[in-house]
Amino acid sequence: MAWLLGGIVALVVAYILATQWGWLPRAQVVATGTIQTGDGTVLNTRKYLRASRKAPHKTPGPGKLLEEEVWEVELPNGRWAECEGDDCLAAYEKAWGPN
Repeated sequence: MAWLLGGIVALVVAYILATQWGWLPRAQVVATGTIQTGDGTVLNTRKYLRASRKAPHKTPGPGKLLEEEVWEVELPNGRWAECEGDDCLAAYEKAWGPN
């Protein structure tokens, strides 16, 4: 029984890591682009639709589907950091730190 629980936990962790590192698509990608840093590094950006539902406590059904546009910038190590469209360079500098 413990091996079954361990296997399920391992699959969930693998799914989360694969999504975080960009091996699995997060959602419907709407737009892509690039930005250039001060040292000449070119970084990829993407905008996708994040789906969520707001459901008040004890409602009979799932609530209305809400889709929100979200921007991300790809860091040099392959991970994606969320940004606000115009501040993707600032999000990169905050996540990557001064080199």
